[in-house]
Amino acid sequence: MSSSRPFTPLEWSYQSSSPLRTLWRWTDCSPLRALWMLTVFVIKQSPAWGMPLVTAMVIDWLSGESGVTVRGMGFAVAAQMLLLCGNVPFHTYYVSQLSGLTRRLEGRLRQALVTRLQQLSIPYHDTVESGRLQAKVLRDVEQVQTVANQFGETGVMALSTLAAMVVITLARQPWMLLVYMIMVPMVLGLTHVFKNRIRRENQDFRQSLEMMNSEVSQMIDMIPVSRAHGIEEKATVRVESQIDRVHSSGRRLDKINALFQSSSWATFQFASLGMLFAGVFFARRGWITTGEVVLFMALFHQMMMNFTMMLNLYPQMAKGMESVRSIGEVLECPDLELNQGKDGVDGVRGDIEYRQVTYRYSPADDPALDAVNFAIRAGECVAVVGPSGGGKSTLLRLTIGFRRPTSGSVLLDGRDMESIDMRSWRRFISVVPQESVLFEGTIRENILFGMEDVDEARFEEILVAANVLEFVERLPEGLNTRVGEGGARLSGGQRQRLAIARALVRDPRVIVLDEPTSALDVMSEKLVQEAIERLVRGRTTLIVAHRLSTIRNADRVVVMEKGRIVESGTYDELAARADSAFRQMKDLQS
Repeated sequence: MSSSRPFTPLEWSYQSSSPLRTLWRWTDCSPLRALWMLTVFVIKQSPAWGMPLVTAMVIDWLSGESGVTVRGMGFAVAAQMLLLCGNVPFHTYYVSQLSGLTRRLEGRLRQALVTRLQQLSIPYHDTVESGRLQAKVLRDVEQVQTVANQFGETGVMALSTLAAMVVITLARQPWMLLVYMIMVPMVLGLTHVFKNRIRRENQDFRQSLEMMNSEVSQMIDMIPVSRAHGIEEKATVRVESQIDRVHSSGRRLDKINALFQSSSWATFQFASLGMLFAGVFFARRGWITTGEVVLFMALFHQMMMNFTMMLNLYPQMAKGMESVRSIGEVLECPDLELNQGKDGVDGVRGDIEYRQVTYRYSPADDPALDAVNFAIRAGECVAVVGPSGGGKSTLLRLTIGFRRPTSGSVLLDGRDMESIDMRSWRRFISVVPQESVLFEGTIRENILFGMEDVDEARFEEILVAANVLEFVERLPEGLNTRVGEGGARLSGGQRQRLAIARALVRDPRVIVLDEPTSALDVMSEKLVQEAIERLVRGRTTLIVAHRLSTIRNADRVVVMEKGRIVESGTYDELAARADSAFRQMKDLQS
């Protein structure tokens, strides 16, 4: 795929079972570019490989053990100095290129995660804690970028240095490679002994961090509740238990990493001593010169250092691979809202029909909706009432398309929901939830969220219709007043009126209202109710309400109990029937 093409994350194959191949693919680095970067790296790293050769030449010249000439030695020194001068620009260029690749990888992973989170089903988000998902987007992606950067610098340095050492040895004394070969079983042995344990500890540490992030997120959300009930200490203890788990798993991970690193260091020191004695033995027999003893010791030392770097990089690589698998839990999750390839909606009349709709949250549960049948005509306002657990909110979620019927069908303008790209359907609806969802920003930004091109004159009309101007004009900064996280600086009624204004901005054909006044005082309820009446005028409306006084003007009222419709009629018709469930609810609220 050309790097100039706009990046669409889900076109890329993500396989957490093949993390290195996946990361390479996601860097979008062509083979030609990789070869060029490797060439630049070899040039900038070559002074480190040339120094042992120059040193060996100088020692042999001083000892007179070989035919090294002053001219030849001078040429070698001049070449080494030239390579040293080139190190600075080539190193800077390589690091800038590597940074471009790894930062692009970081951005693409985050973009892919954000896109996938928007496409995963609402049931998925209902079951996975937001703190764990935040950890994947923030910590895991950062860990992957760090590992990619380290491999591009330390890993490539180690591998290229090992290759250079082999080439130099082959050119000088090929049989010395047999001595170097003792390194291979040691490296493989150490990796085999520690590999599974390091992976397990990294996985446990990552899961502990995700749980801690989730607990901290929940604790912050629950601070008003814990403070109000005087249970701050219990809330703190709950989080502290997760902090202790992170501490314990982190300590275990650090210990196994330390044992691995110290074991590799000690093993290589023994190997270095063995190499020294072997070099002396060969020199005493005249097989190699004194300069070559120094050369092969220096080469062996560099080889040992690079094996050590590779082994020390392994725990970090293991952590990065665990992060790749963690990200894969989202990017490879099949629980998507399936819209791909379905027909889009260009316009909406507002007819909604439920045909034998049954829904279960899990196969073992009783049905939340049980063979529901009724229709809403375009422009009609239908109120759904009933006791808690009756299926009202589930009905709303099916109407929005957040959930799909277990059996039966929901028809939207005569078309089965399953044949429609629900994203296009939602462009023509607006939802006003029981608790308004606001972000940290200004009042204007919250109202115009996703609809920033609204004409100013129309915007003013919306503010009036939603009764927002009633309180905005009293604020020192007016529409530029910041609402605080979750709208904390506004009252419940003010937040609901912002939600209604946000719905009006979209000029929807269908309105879904989920108990919009249940938590408001009488004065706020009156202002919100006035705004709702303006909002629903001429639009198909489905409203769930506990306060029956708020649905007095609905065209029809549907009463639900245990997932079934038990009554249906106008407000006055149901209220007039002495034996109706609606009448009993109304009398209880009188």
